Amino acid sequence: MAMLASFGACAARNVVFLNNPSPQDVKDIAHYRVKSTGKPFFSDLVLFAANINGSTPNTPVLYYNTEMSTILNQNIDAVRQLQNNGIKVQISYLGNHQNAGWSCNMTSRTATRLANAMVADVIKYGLDGISVDDEYSTCSGSASSFYAVLKAIRAHPYFGGKTLSKALWSDSQYFRSPYNAANQLTEGYEMTYAGSVGYLAPYVGYGMAKSSLFLGISPEFSSASQARSIAQSVANGGYQGVMIWAPNAFLDRTAAAQYYTEIVKAQAGATESVEYMP
Repeated sequence: MAMLASFGACAARNVVFLNNPSPQDVKDIAHYRVKSTGKPFFSDLVLFAANINGSTPNTPVLYYNTEMSTILNQNIDAVRQLQNNGIKVQISYLGNHQNAGWSCNMTSRTATRLANAMVADVIKYGLDGISVDDEYSTCSGSASSFYAVLKAIRAHPYFGGKTLSKALWSDSQYFRSPYNAANQLTEGYEMTYAGSVGYLAPYVGYGMAKSSLFLGISPEFSSASQARSIAQSVANGGYQGVMIWAPNAFLDRTAAAQYYTEIVKAQAGATESVEYMP
């Protein structure tokens, strides 16, 4: 239990993914606060998801569905409210069952053009980073192209100080020299949802710091009590925190506060709690 005391009240960082959220879902995130400090339970929100569309790997186009467009173009104040409370807001880019995506075999010029388009929109909307979700493309598997996109994002002069994170799972081919994604990512969220902190260990081996790694928990698969046990193993392992997948799809406000309470008890002590504070 000595390790718990070393964290302090919610010194661990926690990330939330909201799946096709409403503006109110976004606003709610700032209202979940640790009772003893009044500070937000979450440090980061990832808007899930914008898409990479295209009929060929070398003609990628960014696409924003109705939910993403509604937030970014009509309710950006919801994002600003979070940022004003110290919560960073990233946007996830995801394949869309088309012949374009993160790891499609594209030219270096295309990789740079795709990266520049993403960064341009992050700047346009005043967001804090990009989260990589390399799935649902009909083409994939090019480690060199994948690395080229990441490198171009990180090298962009207007991306300095921002987050480049990745959904981690079954992706060892992208963490091998000379195209080791660990050299470009600032954070990673392991999304197997099996509850084992052991899934984070390979990424330390690839070169990512424990302080940049988060273990995913889904309310769909893990109860509140199970979430507490998982968060405890993450804390004991010296990792940064947990990522909660799509609580807006599975938990109402009361159940969410109870769920987060179990996690903060593991991270900061049994007397801690999370409340929804309007």
